[in-house]
Amino acid sequence: MLSVKTKSVRCKAKQTARLGPILLLTAAACGGGGDGAAAGREAAAAKPERFRALVFTKTTGFRHDSIPQGVAAIRELGRRHAFSVDTTENAARFDRRRLARYDVVIFLQTTGTPIRRSKQRRAFEQFIRAGGGFVGVHAASDTRGRWPWYERLVGARFKRHDPGTSERPVEVVDRRTRATRKLPATWTRTDEWYEFRSRPRAHVLAQLDESRPLAWCHRYDGGRSVYTAMGHTQSSYAEPLFAAHLLGAIEMAAGRGSFNCEG
Repeated sequence: MLSVKTKSVRCKAKQTARLGPILLLTAAACGGGGDGAAAGREAAAAKPERFRALVFTKTTGFRHDSIPQGVAAIRELGRRHAFSVDTTENAARFDRRRLARYDVVIFLQTTGTPIRRSKQRRAFEQFIRAGGGFVGVHAASDTRGRWPWYERLVGARFKRHDPGTSERPVEVVDRRTRATRKLPATWTRTDEWYEFRSRPRAHVLAQLDESRPLAWCHRYDGGRSVYTAMGHTQSSYAEPLFAAHLLGAIEMAAGRGSFNCEG
């Protein structure tokens, strides 16, 4: 009555006659189980990748112990919000061909002189000039090395910080952007609080007071730049509000959100 031919790898079923509903059951048993790869592919197709981000964590100065938590948090944001995340401490990744794969580069707690070679610096400059995005987190403003272009990209250079960490009220100046729309007008949190050598020539998003901006955004040299001075502590990256702030900054810099950063 029933003849079924199978191949062990591809699990094909062949009907000769009067197979009826048994074929459907057989096909479901062969193709519907397994290791879930098909389901994973269907889920990926339903939620296409929105953009690609490169997280750069190289340090030649002080190294923050919160870098692993920051990387993990950004990876989780990518998983939840459909963008891919690559991470590196290798400045050799800064060449035109490799950077062209990404929409945004995130300098997470970089310090000292993480990019020394002129060729690598030029590649990053070309990436920004081609319309790429930059996000600087906390110590990214303490990245030095006689590279004035980079300091202007960030917006300001680190000068000093208050001793230790403390709880302070942050004034969210502009709550209309993706980086700030989920934040309260007064956001009380614990962090290490920076001061800068000069006021950034950028649109301020959050501040301790008018003399101490903490987060800002601006268009620079053809690209988009968003910087936050917060994120020193490991616990920062477990805070839902800080995660929302970071996600919005990444989306803005990647060109996946409105970029109202004039003035």
